[in-house]
Amino acid sequence: MKESILSSFLIRPMKHLTLIVFSILLISCKTNQKENEVTSNPKIALLGTFHFGETTDYSSMDMDNFDSKKRQKEMEELVQALKKFKPTKILLECTLKDEAFFQEAYMNYINGQTQLKMDEREQIGFRLASELNHTTIYCIDYKLPVPLDSLSNFAEKHMKPEFLSFLASIERNDENDSKVLAAKSLKKYYAFKNSDEEDQKNKRQYIQETAKFVSDSTYIGIKFVSTWWERNFHIMSNIDRHIGYTDRVLVLIGGAHRAVLKDFYKARNDVHYEEIANYLQ
Repeated sequence: MKESILSSFLIRPMKHLTLIVFSILLISCKTNQKENEVTSNPKIALLGTFHFGETTDYSSMDMDNFDSKKRQKEMEELVQALKKFKPTKILLECTLKDEAFFQEAYMNYINGQTQLKMDEREQIGFRLASELNHTTIYCIDYKLPVPLDSLSNFAEKHMKPEFLSFLASIERNDENDSKVLAAKSLKKYYAFKNSDEEDQKNKRQYIQETAKFVSDSTYIGIKFVSTWWERNFHIMSNIDRHIGYTDRVLVLIGGAHRAVLKDFYKARNDVHYEEIANYLQ
């Protein structure tokens, strides 16, 4: 009888210990499962850039001579840093109907028939794809015109002081960016432009500044901003078509697009967002 009572006291702690160990193992398995889900998902990184050539955007950059030996060496350094992400596909800001044109231009470049144009898609995108021995590049842009003329007409007529202040702030930002570009190497400049602070500034220009151009009879500022977000949803859809299960996709796109697309992909659990700026430090 005493042995039976003693045995029950000895067995009870063993049962509790077993339960604790089982619980720990269960938690560990669930944690590992979540980690495996993240690591097994395809990866996406977004490199925000400015347009090297002419642009119809309000925003524009003053570029120095990117053909110089100094800048071309920096371009190579930038590409070598981006290679560390190990992209399996390079996606460019060009429309699907232009993909054949860009594919032909890329093939001419890798076959030594043409030189790179002063275009970010070629200077960065083609170089990187060639370094990685890719045979294909992909276009993912979607043109959805924003009501720029309607916004300008309304703002100049009804909110001219605010509109002039808005344009002046854009000009100051562009001047500051040009100074930063002149003072930094391309790798450091792109690390700066692909930061959380710059992404937030890009979004504020839309949802805080552009969105304020409204009245009781028109929501033209809201229409402008919502059209911009809609365009980026279409771009996201085009990107998704090229993401396979094992892909590590690098998207080269305008900085204002990156700021919005970044939020889209960080909110998803079917694709793992990786910050490209971490490869540029």
